Parts: sequence; C-alpha cells; structure tokens
Amino acid sequence: MKKVILGLALTASAFSAFAQDINFGAQERWLAQNGGFTCGGAANTATQAVPQEFKNKAIIFTYMTTDYTLDNGKFVASYYEKGTECRYNLVGQADNVNMVFTKTDSTAYSINGSPVANCAEGKAYLDSLFAAPTKYFYKHGTMALQVAVTDAAAVCGEGATHVGIFFKKAAKTKID
Repeated sequence: MKKVILGLALTASAFSAFAQDINFGAQERWLAQNGGFTCGGAANTATQAVPQEFKNKAIIFTYMTTDYTLDNGKFVASYYEKGTECRYNLVGQADNVNMVFTKTDSTAYSINGSPVANCAEGKAYLDSLFAAPTKYFYKHGTMALQVAVTDAAAVCGEGATHVGIFFKKAAKTKID
C-alpha cells in the first residue's frame, strides 16, 4: 500500500511540474530529441565533446517541438542549481529564409518543489545564449541551433566560436 501511495505522489508531482511548462501558443506537430552537439555549421558534423559551460552547469538539452510550419519552436532543457533540479523552456520563432531563431519567451522552474529562485542563475545563463537571434541549420529532419560558448575552439577546432545544439526529428505529435 505504501508503494501505491508513493507512486501516486510521484505521479502527481510529475504532472504538476509539467503544468509549469511554458505555453507554446501553437499546435505542436513535430517532436525532435536532442542528439548531442555539432560543429561545422551547415555540415552538422557530430562531436563527442560537450562544452565545458554546459558540463559545469549540468545542462542537458532534452527535446524541442515545432508547429506544422516549422516556424514556431519550443526547446526544453534541464539543469541543476543549488541542489534543485530545474527545467527551462524557451519559445521562439524561426525565420526560415535567413535561418535565424528568435526567442520570444522563456521560463524556468523547479521540478522538485524547491523555490523557483533556485533556478534563476541557470535561466539567466540560458537566456543569454539565446538573447540575440540565433543562427540555425536545418537539413532532412535535423536542426542545429548555433550558440556561442567560450570553449567552442576546444570542442570544434581552432577558430570556432559556436557549437550547434543538435536535434533530430523523432515523431509526429499530432496525427491528422
């Protein structure tokens, strides 16, 4: 009986965490899972290296969703801060002609009931990555959102300033 009650409590807390996700504002259509990091811009060359900034902050980019047009997107990441597991949501619009993604809204919250203030530094850091319109590369169901990181040259080679956060189409979320 204790296991059933514990299971119900965990399920309820999980649903309350997801209830805090940012409103996408568009009918979600495509789901893409994170596939690591890339170098080389449009070539989307996979790298096994992880930017040190992301390691230090325990940032894990998990998935993104888009609407049918691929013009609107939502990115989700998790990170740990002050002993708190935090979830970050970013919503933005894609300019598919210029291959630029612009943040329109973001939020961060604790998924274990800790004060939201515990997630503030990580949110500020992630917001700073996407503060300016961000270049992206799209090819055959994959997308790499280019972000400037201090150790891009160590990850991607001499002269590199950006690393791609790589996503690969995984599923259609709405069937017509």
